[in-house]
Amino acid sequence: MLRTISRIFPRSERGQVLPLFMLFIMVLIGFMAFSIDVGRYVWARTSMQAGVDAAALAAAQSMPDQVAATNKANEYWLDNSGFIQSQGYNVGFAVTYPPGNKAISIHGEADVSTWFAKFFGEDHWHVSADGDAASQVLDIAVVLDISGSMCNHPALPSFPSVETGSALMSPGRATPTGGFSFPVLADGDLATAGVQGIPASTAASIVIQLNDVRIFTSAVAANNNTNFGTQWNSTTPYWQRVPSSVRAGMILIANSNNNGYELFQITAVNVALNQLTVTRARTNNKLGVATVQAPHAVGAEIWANRYDGPNGTYCQATSKFNPTSSTNGPTHPFDDAVDNAKYFITLFNSNYDKIGFADFSTTGSIVSNLSSNFASLNSSLDGILYPGGSTNIAHGIGRGRAILDGAGKRANAVRVLVVLTDGIPNKYCTNGYDAASCTTGSTSDPTSCPYASNASTSAAVNQAAVAKAAKITVYTIGLGSGVLDCILVDVATAGGGTYYKAPTPADLDAAFQSIAEQTHIALIK
Repeated sequence: MLRTISRIFPRSERGQVLPLFMLFIMVLIGFMAFSIDVGRYVWARTSMQAGVDAAALAAAQSMPDQVAATNKANEYWLDNSGFIQSQGYNVGFAVTYPPGNKAISIHGEADVSTWFAKFFGEDHWHVSADGDAASQVLDIAVVLDISGSMCNHPALPSFPSVETGSALMSPGRATPTGGFSFPVLADGDLATAGVQGIPASTAASIVIQLNDVRIFTSAVAANNNTNFGTQWNSTTPYWQRVPSSVRAGMILIANSNNNGYELFQITAVNVALNQLTVTRARTNNKLGVATVQAPHAVGAEIWANRYDGPNGTYCQATSKFNPTSSTNGPTHPFDDAVDNAKYFITLFNSNYDKIGFADFSTTGSIVSNLSSNFASLNSSLDGILYPGGSTNIAHGIGRGRAILDGAGKRANAVRVLVVLTDGIPNKYCTNGYDAASCTTGSTSDPTSCPYASNASTSAAVNQAAVAKAAKITVYTIGLGSGVLDCILVDVATAGGGTYYKAPTPADLDAAFQSIAEQTHIALIK
């Protein structure tokens, strides 16, 4: 009977499905709501860690001054924790200093209200983060290019070569050997009444007035050697003697607007009146291009040919004073490189860091071993008298490695090697790079990027790789327009570091500053 009734009146299932569906929707909405609060927690935690890390890194740069470090930490915490500041409460931020006064420890915490999780009994999230940073203990070797190309003058972009030989034009000493004065223009074309200096246009042959002409008439071999270089070690005066491929009596005067120069040739000298008879607008034989008549101001320096012998005597002869210090130039950008190397020293702390210096031209040498006596390091830089020679970057890196592996090396130090050059490697060592001595080989300079690798460029890159294998990071700085950036990029890449371009000496500070910032600070937690 019951079976018959159930066939006539089947039970309805719709009343059971609907409650189950509604329960599923509620659970799904709950999960979605909860996930939004979880996302807020993750974002709050990320913001907290970013703010703490930024504060720790910034503050560590002010160590060991704890007051300055604390102020810097608070500044960077506020700038980098916007979400915590706007959405959190019970915000805590603490700065502490572990023993040793070298590290800084940052702790941040806050409560962040929930939106939906409160329906499940969770009305807020508590987030916290820690960040520790320290000024790393650094052993640094700075390797400076002191090749002949580092020897220039502010009045012109370079000391030009105007002969087919190896002589270069330069101004010479302010007090040349022999007791006579440094020659400068006292008056111009004496045939033009009332005109100061040399006018743009005159006759081809003119008489000009100098303050002193005796440097050009000296017949003392030792004086000629000192003032004009080794090839002028003769009793024949400069204006009369003709070394191989060099014309007698050639002088150069920069144009009044410093946009170039004019070449003159001395044809007669009146020592009593300090007058020169000169022929104007002589040709630059090196370039095969004639110079043109241009105006020249009273006080302009009178430049002459100086011989760049095997020991770079030309750069010595261009020093303003008898070279007893690197401050005796002007030999730019050498002077600027030394000044900026001294600035680089100031970016470090003698309580923690040690620095050493090497230099290189045809070969490399150690100027000073690792030291925390920064005053002594400055004195050692002043002891580099003048630049000269070729460019052996590989041996410079080898000497830098010798510094970092030598006296004063510390097992806990981060090791850094910085190479500053204004040129292209054109020398290499045939006997390896671990010794102070170097038997050199020569190559021609590549002229463009990408470059065809040769023994000199390969050696520079390989020595950077050797340094990296010894846990030394190599940074390179290219100064001026004479470098091929691609070569120095390859050297830095092989050494695990970075290349910095310094188009002018004024940009060196920024390059050194960037390297100091990269190497000086590290997160340790």
